[in-house]
Amino acid sequence: MPSSYSAKENKALVATCSSCQKSLPTVTMVTLPGRDNGKPQVWAVCIPCANKGWRPPGFNGVYQVRPE
Repeated sequence: MPSSYSAKENKALVATCSSCQKSLPTVTMVTLPGRDNGKPQVWAVCIPCANKGWRPPGFNGVYQVRPE
């Protein structure tokens, strides 16, 4: 049964992809850690961009490809 709190249907739960700059539901996003001017930062990226290989500067983690 679909939840009334689902991020996919909730217009308030959106984020902008750091790579393609599209505003998308948070359910279609991942966060990738990196560094900006030496300081730790987290970037929100859509799953298609992350699957195509976009990584933030200073990325030092492991990303496992996810279904789109």
